[in-house]
Amino acid sequence: MRLNSEFWNTLDTFLDTASDTELADAKAVVFELMAEPSDRETRSLVKAVYRLLIDETRSRQALAQRQRFACALPALA
Repeated sequence: MRLNSEFWNTLDTFLDTASDTELADAKAVVFELMAEPSDRETRSLVKAVYRLLIDETRSRQALAQRQRFACALPALA
């Protein structure tokens, strides 16, 4: 089961535009899919999507943390 480029483009758009709540909901749904029995190829695709969701969540957390520290520093001139 190989997914076409349209699916991956749609997923990329979702990751760019989803709110944190939508991202958490998607992660929960994909996690449930991982718990269900499936063939090896389907499972690897679901895991790939899950990894992308986790990566996006971590990236957002890192950016938020950087913003918090960047605001606290005085400007040097």
